[in-house]
Amino acid sequence: MAGAFVWNFFVPPPSGDLPKLVEYWFYVGNHAVNHHPDFLATHLHKNLDPNPKFVYVNFGVFKTDGFISGRDRPEYMKRVMMEARKIKEDAKGLMGGFVEAAVTTGKTPYPYERPSTARFIVSNFTVPDDVSSEDFEANWRDWAGVSLLEKEVSPDMGYAYSALYRRVTPHGPYRYVVRSEFTGLHDRHEAGFGLVGKLRDYFGSYALASRKIEADATLCSVVIDMQKY
Repeated sequence: MAGAFVWNFFVPPPSGDLPKLVEYWFYVGNHAVNHHPDFLATHLHKNLDPNPKFVYVNFGVFKTDGFISGRDRPEYMKRVMMEARKIKEDAKGLMGGFVEAAVTTGKTPYPYERPSTARFIVSNFTVPDDVSSEDFEANWRDWAGVSLLEKEVSPDMGYAYSALYRRVTPHGPYRYVVRSEFTGLHDRHEAGFGLVGKLRDYFGSYALASRKIEADATLCSVVIDMQKY
């Protein structure tokens, strides 16, 4: 079972050429990450927003924290990263190591292989130090907009679950990330964007602003699903 996760948010590269960015990601994944003994799966999400803050979002799944802590990263990882830079020199991903803090269903969404029709709303949260992890996680359904989401979805959207991830590494752009999965939005992206819009409205409300929590959400599809078999 999974014990550690990586979230990596790729910003739009100055030179453009997104196919090269995907090639960069695939090179690192195929030549280094999926050879790690703890590797289970990784999903490369494409941001479907027409004006994205992040063009791709990577979600990696590992058995233990050996990879995210750097403790068990093999020496060849450095060489692979240097070679990948030759493919896409201006690739920039904002990465952090996480643990799964909560799931609406009460159980982890394992195994992680997903059909190409799955769609995800990925929400990120910058949370100040004076908001404790205990407080955020006790109220996460409300503060992360999951309660709102569950009220707004219709049965045909195929809402499956929402999972909360807490950053445990010192580095990383966000303290929390939430991934919500849907099985019925693959041909209804406008409905998905409608849900994202309602989440963004909520994230800008007093409920979060009063606690100085900054948040955003986006609709994604998985373009590459890499599994350990």
